[in-house]
Amino acid sequence: MNGFEFFVLYRLPYLAVPFYLIMLSVRIWVWMRFYNPALKLLPRARGSVYGVWKRQYRPTIHIFPGSRSQRTEWKRAIKGFVFFTGLYKRDKVLWMGSWSLHLGLLLVIVAHARVILPLNLDLICLRIALIGSGLMTVSGTYLLLRRIIIQRVREITDFRDYLAEFILLSFSLTAFLVMLDGGVSSEALRHYVSGLLMNTVEVIEVPDMFVWHMLAAQLLLIVIPFSHLLHLGGIFFSREFLGTSDTFAGEFGSGLKDRRN
Repeated sequence: MNGFEFFVLYRLPYLAVPFYLIMLSVRIWVWMRFYNPALKLLPRARGSVYGVWKRQYRPTIHIFPGSRSQRTEWKRAIKGFVFFTGLYKRDKVLWMGSWSLHLGLLLVIVAHARVILPLNLDLICLRIALIGSGLMTVSGTYLLLRRIIIQRVREITDFRDYLAEFILLSFSLTAFLVMLDGGVSSEALRHYVSGLLMNTVEVIEVPDMFVWHMLAAQLLLIVIPFSHLLHLGGIFFSREFLGTSDTFAGEFGSGLKDRRN
């Protein structure tokens, strides 16, 4: 193992992970402090940042109020969160790439659970990871090409967007290549993860592509707080997703339709 591989596998994680958590906390704190000055007129609005944040981000007024039960509200919110119904209604072509990318990421995350699962599930998890990383790679390539080709998308894209998507695509592609080559055994991953947690060097034999995959994963953590990929760790603090269920599900004005029906 050369110096570059040792740094990526056994030193960079101690920099990338804390950096991501700290910057995510900073971004959340900044979001919580950005509130409407009119809220100062409310009683006790000069309290803690968290108190002001609750007043600002809680659902308040529906422009088209309708009589919907709490169960219906939860159903609509979950549907918007899981199936991206708002995006589907606005842009079905974009929805296809975006939802597929997130589905692939979910499969990759589920497959990594093999680190704590019995060894007899190793082969199944490797297949899930292969499918998920392949789906992410295809969807990520499509979204990157869409960002380059479509003028209206290209005009609102800056260097950070391209960098984030390139690193994300590198992450999924290297994962796919690692899985295609047979992957890394769960036992080896357990030794590696336990070594990082215990701050001891547990040297393992891994394919060269695994090193590049780990590099892409850690660069992704470093870039996320400064890119549009921030919702990977801050989705529940996003103003868009903490709005009304109409906004969340992308069904603006549906309350009026409900009343008419």
